[in-house]
Amino acid sequence: MISSQSEKNYHKSSLLNNEYRLILDKTAEPWFYYFEVTILSNPKIKDTTIAVGLATKPYPNFRLPGWNDHSVGYHSDDGNKFYNDGFGGRSYAETWGETGDTIGCGYYSDTGIVFFTKNGKSQGNAFTGLKHIWFPTIGADGECKVEVNFGDDEREFRYKEARGTSVAGPISMHSDTPLKKLNDELSEKTAVVN
Repeated sequence: MISSQSEKNYHKSSLLNNEYRLILDKTAEPWFYYFEVTILSNPKIKDTTIAVGLATKPYPNFRLPGWNDHSVGYHSDDGNKFYNDGFGGRSYAETWGETGDTIGCGYYSDTGIVFFTKNGKSQGNAFTGLKHIWFPTIGADGECKVEVNFGDDEREFRYKEARGTSVAGPISMHSDTPLKKLNDELSEKTAVVN
């Protein structure tokens, strides 16, 4: 069930997904926005940190999510959570990064809660009160290959509570371009830095 349309290769870089924007619909029920990243390969797991999170724009592509202002991240090497913190983060959950691991990131715009999941299980709330216009952000400081699920196709999220949601939440996208087309365009891009 691996779709090459959503696979990304990373080598010492961050990808800020500029195509998708988390937008608040004030008329909607409390809802969360969500995406998942599955590790397809991580050949140097002991030397590579992968980070999944959210960031505002612009975000430097040489910094992992959570290290710069207005960004959050859950890092594979130590399981720590980061918010505007380039100096070690705070204890949060277990480490990850094995081939097959799936990390999810969710955001409740009404409360500013950011949470993460690992292999379909909630790791608990990471942060509260963070109200920004967030963009899904993935980074790595070494070589790896990941698959990203924005909830815009037939693949179900591993986190059951997120099934039926997406990175767009219950509202329309910022642009008039259909989400599927945006995902196809994104899949043609790779973030590879030597």
